Amino acid sequence: MAKQVKMENVDRISGLHDSIIIHILSFLSAKQVIRTSILSTRWRYLFALLPNLHFDFEGDLWRRGYTSYRHIDIYSYGCLVDKMLITHNMTNIDKLRLKCRTMIDPDRFHAWISAAVHRGVKHLDLNISPGKFTTRPAVLFTCRTLVTLKLCMEFDFVLDVPKGAHFPNLKTIHLEEVNFLNDDSVKSLLSGCTSLEDLVIEKFLMSNISNFNISHRLLKRLTLLYTYQSDYSWITIDAPNLVYLEYDDELVAGYSLQNLQSLLKADIDISNSLEVDGSTFFRGICNVRSLILSDTSLELLLSCEPLPVFANLVKLKIHCSNDLRPYYDQWEKGLETLLSSLPELEKLEFNQEALISLPEKVPSCLLSKLKSIKISGFADERDCIGKAKYFLKNGRALEKLTIRTALRCSEERKSKISKVLSASPRESKHLCIFIF
Repeated sequence: MAKQVKMENVDRISGLHDSIIIHILSFLSAKQVIRTSILSTRWRYLFALLPNLHFDFEGDLWRRGYTSYRHIDIYSYGCLVDKMLITHNMTNIDKLRLKCRTMIDPDRFHAWISAAVHRGVKHLDLNISPGKFTTRPAVLFTCRTLVTLKLCMEFDFVLDVPKGAHFPNLKTIHLEEVNFLNDDSVKSLLSGCTSLEDLVIEKFLMSNISNFNISHRLLKRLTLLYTYQSDYSWITIDAPNLVYLEYDDELVAGYSLQNLQSLLKADIDISNSLEVDGSTFFRGICNVRSLILSDTSLELLLSCEPLPVFANLVKLKIHCSNDLRPYYDQWEKGLETLLSSLPELEKLEFNQEALISLPEKVPSCLLSKLKSIKISGFADERDCIGKAKYFLKNGRALEKLTIRTALRCSEERKSKISKVLSASPRESKHLCIFIF
């Protein structure tokens, strides 16, 4: 019988290569990593070799059972960041994430930024409250290694971007609750990002900006969410390589949308409290191939005169808000009006209430192009059945009709809908009907 080797008190982890230990440490919080430095002489400075640093002040407090800030907690957090980021700077940083929503001393904040830049940070994610001041951490705007930048601050934070700022490798910017000092700051940031591909602006206060000008020849994806503008705000978008646009906001006073011929997909959710004309906006995106519209956006689009023609659109989805469904009966016209401006449409998804009436003239897309239709909010009412029958009767290219019934629709009612539609005349010989 082979001898059994006793494995008691064998330190297997210390026998691993440094790179493997560092990889294991990367899954721990910053505080846990620091604690490993007391294990032995070898472990004393291993934490300084970590390429990814994640500091979460609120998360650490929550894990320890605290529900409010104490001065000693803030001081301890600052010292922890100092130790790992500034004091022991033996290796480059791939990713740095700082999360602390309590007040941070501006000088200390600048020191952290400087240390990260000097250590060649590639991915910088800051979710902090640096205090009420206009900041120009000059060293940040000389970071040649930065690839992604995410700033989540507070509305008191004002970003003053100097002329000559240069981020040659920066491809992704995500700004939340970050305000620009003026129009020139926006221009300096975008002109300095010569490789920018993805820009997200969220909860942005436009009080300091007269014309929010997003002009960039390489930008591919643009997301604008919940900006807070004045009655005279103006938005300019000039991006010849833009393929994706998400816009979820109030309609502003004016738009200039130029060179969007590459746009493939747009997700639009606009409300119109200013009651301004949305024609310029929709004409600017009419080359898009895939479009998602909220019901409020659809209503705004239908008010445009003349109605823009989406000559390249092949996929349309109308997203229905539960809050607005009771107001559909106040609409003078609905989706049926828009279908005549979608000659190449192949896939359509909508709530049945968005179709106010049946088109007087069969849209050309239904006669030759439309292959898939999904109707939600469906019931076994005469009006709903009539809408589905209309598409069956005229959809020459239709291959798939999906019916998603309204909530609380019984299996008996679903069966009734299935029998009625299955027996209805249809133009397409290759049509499948699905009811859920």
